[in-house]
Amino acid sequence: MVVHRLAGTKKALEACRLIERLYQAGQRVTVWVADAGRAAVFDRYLWTFAQSSFVPHSLWDGSGEIDEPVAIVTGTLANPNRGEVLVIGDTLADPASARGWAQVHDLAGAAAEDEGKRETWEAAGFTVAEVRGIASDAPG
Repeated sequence: MVVHRLAGTKKALEACRLIERLYQAGQRVTVWVADAGRAAVFDRYLWTFAQSSFVPHSLWDGSGEIDEPVAIVTGTLANPNRGEVLVIGDTLADPASARGWAQVHDLAGAAAEDEGKRETWEAAGFTVAEVRGIASDAPG
């Protein structure tokens, strides 16, 4: 599991860059955010964050499976696209629920809500690598 330490408090652009890199590497990615409003904003941003980017993705409606390589889910953590990689977009209430993925990435900005993320993941039984920013060679 990787905690990406970001210099600022805004995580959306860095999350999009990470998801694009994972998608381009052939990974199937599940992105979790806390609520439908944030998911809709993230969905739009993932289409428009860079002119040259194309990351096929879908908002999951809570039922069935989806074929897109990137799925955005809210509420209860699920894996509707059979993703190998999980990207956490908000603070996950139960980090242990992330155990089904081969790789887990969490972004920690400078906001108070992101303090202690490493310790929270370790307390849930994960081995944590901490990197600055979105490193292209970050371990999973």
